[in-house]
Amino acid sequence: MFPLSAAQKIVWLQQQVLPESRAYHATAVIEFHGEFDPVVIRRCIADAVGRHDAFRIRMCDTDSGIPLQEVVADISVEVSRFDLRDADDPAGRREELLRGQVSSAFDLRTAPLVRWMLLHLADGHWQLVMTEHHLVHDGRSTVIFLNDVLDQYAAEMSGGDHVPAAAPSYEEYVAHTGSDEYRARVAADVAWWAERLDGARFSVDFPTLGTRRSALFDHRGGQFRQVLPAALMDQVRDVAQESGHTVFATLLAVHAELCRRHSGQDDLVIGMPLANRPVEFEHTVGMMVGAVPLRLAIDPLAPGSDLAEEAMTAVFDAIDHESAPIQDLVTALKRSSKGLGNPLFNIMFAMHDAPCPPVKIPGLSVNMEIAVSAGSTKFDLSVVVMPDKVLQADHGDHGYELVWEYSTQMFGPEDVETLATGFETLLRAYVARPSAPIGTLAPAVAARPAHDARNEDEEFGAADAADAADAAEAAEAAPRAGEAPATDAGTPSGSLWLQAFRHILERDDIDEDTDFFQAGGYSLLVPLLVAHYETLAGRRTPTSLVFEFSLPRELEAATAATAGR
Repeated sequence: MFPLSAAQKIVWLQQQVLPESRAYHATAVIEFHGEFDPVVIRRCIADAVGRHDAFRIRMCDTDSGIPLQEVVADISVEVSRFDLRDADDPAGRREELLRGQVSSAFDLRTAPLVRWMLLHLADGHWQLVMTEHHLVHDGRSTVIFLNDVLDQYAAEMSGGDHVPAAAPSYEEYVAHTGSDEYRARVAADVAWWAERLDGARFSVDFPTLGTRRSALFDHRGGQFRQVLPAALMDQVRDVAQESGHTVFATLLAVHAELCRRHSGQDDLVIGMPLANRPVEFEHTVGMMVGAVPLRLAIDPLAPGSDLAEEAMTAVFDAIDHESAPIQDLVTALKRSSKGLGNPLFNIMFAMHDAPCPPVKIPGLSVNMEIAVSAGSTKFDLSVVVMPDKVLQADHGDHGYELVWEYSTQMFGPEDVETLATGFETLLRAYVARPSAPIGTLAPAVAARPAHDARNEDEEFGAADAADAADAAEAAEAAPRAGEAPATDAGTPSGSLWLQAFRHILERDDIDEDTDFFQAGGYSLLVPLLVAHYETLAGRRTPTSLVFEFSLPRELEAATAATAGR
């Protein structure tokens, strides 16, 4: 057994707090047209699982609250198969199967934390659906694994030999991140980010869109997919090349200006995922991706090309300092991690640039759909840019697809369509006049008057609202400081939650009205706190309760309320 990586710890915590969330399920649909052999592809998948230890990982319970993981030597790889050619409603049946594949929970204690499904849609038309838990994969890993599978498939179908690319194991990667040399790099990167982010505002709010969240972030989300035509992207590439910028920096600059207009903020922090792969682990499968908080200052009177230059510089600087884990940055910046949202950024902008794996077999073509909606989201708003090469193995017509994922607590579909339409309008205006002041481009793209917030009960559900109200009422009725605690009133050390606080935070000056997060607690300590409380109380309690009620007296009352239902 070996410990979780820094990235895995964040994923694991979120899954424990909201076990019903599917925000950390990722699904890719690989489509085959032509002569296709399902028996061979099954064998290739099983062989590739045997080569990549991350796809044989399971979580192991420990007394500490945070699990260890182990690689299972031999596992049975199942690839379910469904023939829809004669179905009464093939499209409807496919959607039903896809929903089940994407939304079914994983048992984290059982390997593999990946599942596969083959759909036979028509003669010469197949789809392979692969769903992975983020504990064992990132976007780069998906492509590495599929390349391995399809390379073997091509070799077997053509009578050639498959020679897998050599790569260290994921267990070796985790050991590497624990080395003194790597930890020194992390410390240096954390210090750099702390200086860069000093005085920043760590959220982007959209007061004229959607509604303000008034309850714990629950990861429920929607998705909108936007296609940017090939002709427009040709113009973007030309302008970017002439200006000496990357396409991604250009798109990021336009997105930042869109956010400035709708938020009224000219100093933005936008999250960006980075591969975070040391050189020797470029071909290793596993969860390594990290996210960094890019800070962009926008002068609406400056040329748009200046903002693209700033965006490109920020991206390159981030790549140079990509090893800093979010939890280390939160601690260094003294940001409260109370709640389930990211305390450093609430919006994300990313590019998935790993190309669709090619299959060099005459008469068989491949394309791919990624970021299949699971009805969940990790952020208030997240945009993933996908060049056509990610979707088409032959690189298609070079159009781009943007996937907008959004919190349904914050936005409705019409809000996100407004943002997406505004993005394309601004992008067209920018490529027409890149030297014009960014704030003067496409003046019609502006914040619209605020509308009434949606009904809170409709957003969170009547049952959720009732549970929250019950717990809040119980917490409000709890004894105040100095009064008898809710349980174990006669014990000198106070309530069980108070004992747990003192034990985990290693402080004796904590009382019933001490906020866990203000006293030095952070998200990854919450499972340890809950595990210690369970040892004292002899019963389980929801991890999410600590994020909702962070004082010992509140937790005593809320725990009693939930136990009584």
